Amino acid sequence: MKLELNPRGCYVRDGKFDQYEALKDVGVRAALCFKETVNNEAISPSDIRTSESDAILINRGLGTIYSDHTTPSEHQNITLELTGIPKILCMILNNEKQYTADERSLRYTEVEPNEYITEREKYLYDKWLVKLENTIWNEYKDFYMHQSKDNETRARKAVHKIAQENARYMISVFMPTSISYTVPWIQINKIMVYMKRIIDNPLNELEEMLVPYLKEFISLCTDKNVTITKNSIYDVVNSNCEVKEKVYKTHPEIECYQGSNDFIYKNNKNVDLSLFAYRNKFSAINSENEYGYTVSYNNFESWACLAQEHRHRTIDLEMLIPDNFYSYIPQIFNCNYELVTEWINDINSVQNVYPQGQMVKVNRIGSLKNIIKFVGQERACSRAQLEIERSYTSHIIPTIYNSLEESGNKELVKILKPYVHKLRCQYPDYHCPSPCGNARINRKI
Repeated sequence: MKLELNPRGCYVRDGKFDQYEALKDVGVRAALCFKETVNNEAISPSDIRTSESDAILINRGLGTIYSDHTTPSEHQNITLELTGIPKILCMILNNEKQYTADERSLRYTEVEPNEYITEREKYLYDKWLVKLENTIWNEYKDFYMHQSKDNETRARKAVHKIAQENARYMISVFMPTSISYTVPWIQINKIMVYMKRIIDNPLNELEEMLVPYLKEFISLCTDKNVTITKNSIYDVVNSNCEVKEKVYKTHPEIECYQGSNDFIYKNNKNVDLSLFAYRNKFSAINSENEYGYTVSYNNFESWACLAQEHRHRTIDLEMLIPDNFYSYIPQIFNCNYELVTEWINDINSVQNVYPQGQMVKVNRIGSLKNIIKFVGQERACSRAQLEIERSYTSHIIPTIYNSLEESGNKELVKILKPYVHKLRCQYPDYHCPSPCGNARINRKI
């Protein structure tokens, strides 16, 4: 795994995060919250920056972190540019809030041998890539030839991409990828503290497999001075005599911080990473579905499909792994018993590496508005991954509609009806910026 910081970031100096300048800004933001005014005059950030010393600002900024008043330290965004990061670690990051991310899609990524991927996975990927290409071409040749204006090279390239999308179900969710992840400074520190809870006490085999990658992630962030540790605070405070004199009066314990990589943020609320339902005693993943203006919906979907849902930060997602292993089966195989049987046998042979086609139980909670406007209007599309498109067009939205109808909620039934069994281009209030001209509600790829 490799980590670089966006060199254009506001607090990046020589490739590392400048905690001194960041803490000054935390002090400015905190002053807006509780600094006393003079003659009831309005206070602006520029007034604070010009009227207060580094020592006052840093001392105030540190105080907010120590006291868990962390909104002032949510303004200092940082962009982590990670390469070679396991997909599952991206999913952990993407399940938290207050971030934006651009991630290399594994849907159309060639699989090459590497330390994350076993020879068996690579063999199965290559094997099924060929089988999928042949099956798709035999059934959809006319469609792709028409789409490519009878250019067979372009048509076969399009088929190859769809085959890749399905063959990757054989590959571990630990497959390496790349991500650009922008997040508030304090938030990435909170996430690392949550990761430490898994490192210190893994609850199952998956968490045990995650431990070395979580350790590596924290180590990389510490090397880039992103991690707020006792040692990094010691360095900040002791880099300026006036700051040292001011802060030591409030926090004399900092004098003993040198050399310690203990986190400053203490997680007094005992929060865990949000992806794993079994770490949440309030989880609805084993409860009945609920329908109304707010929806709680449980289903089974692959790791790959869950990763698609992570692009929509307006809903809350949790997952757990069922006791019995079973996998997603590409729908183009559904009428071919021999291929289905062969697929099941092959993916079962790599179940110990958590292939992306493994089915996991997922709970999503969100407002009905957000499910329609920010998930349906993105994923209910014939260009989207088939599994998530089918999940929303054929299952989630119709089930919500039928349940509301059964409960007699006539108002919501009327509002929801135009979205049932529809692709987004058929929604009454959606305008597609790049229409394909051939929406396919019953496609098999």
